[in-house]
Amino acid sequence: MKIQNLDIPFNCRFTCWFCGEGSDQTILVTLVTQQVVNMPICDECKSYRCHSHVNPLAKLEKRIKEKMVIRNAKALSIGANWTKQELQESELTGSAFDGFKKSGWKMYLIAKARVNYSGWALSVDGIPLDDVIIDEAFEFDGLTFSSFESMLTYLSTTFALNEDFLAQVLALYGNNRAISAVKFCRLVPNNSRLQREKALKDLIESIKEKESLKS
Repeated sequence: MKIQNLDIPFNCRFTCWFCGEGSDQTILVTLVTQQVVNMPICDECKSYRCHSHVNPLAKLEKRIKEKMVIRNAKALSIGANWTKQELQESELTGSAFDGFKKSGWKMYLIAKARVNYSGWALSVDGIPLDDVIIDEAFEFDGLTFSSFESMLTYLSTTFALNEDFLAQVLALYGNNRAISAVKFCRLVPNNSRLQREKALKDLIESIKEKESLKS
């Protein structure tokens, strides 16, 4: 098995290809072309242990991003529930809250940057490696998710929503209207199955009426 070393841009030296954090190590990754390369990776991304059983790179990147969203859900939720100004001007008091007010927004920005990070174009000895980066992505309020499942997990956890209900509402609204879907779900008592079912039925009827008016 021939192992190849990737070309690394000068400004990306010692950088994790998956999240942009500092890296001083590599892992072996198989590409869709069956080439095996040394891929720079940070401690956290490596700790997910996806690389030992997930190939090729496109699937590995997707899996690592999913794990990253789950582990950083608390930090990511800061941006969903606060603006920078609201956090700084909040009336939270106490030593624990003081630290949160000072560092919370920075934690959110770091987590957001890692989730949204896209690695540099890959090549070996100046020859581009084609078809190695996934194209599918889902967006919500400035965050980019590598799969629908990771976006669904983040939204249901962050906003304390029933995951099955949210998935059904997203299917009706469309993934490009995730913010509207979340707002709709938050209007419905989360602990009432009957009210969720009624809300879903009403939403379906409303969409049908709008479509009939267009025709």
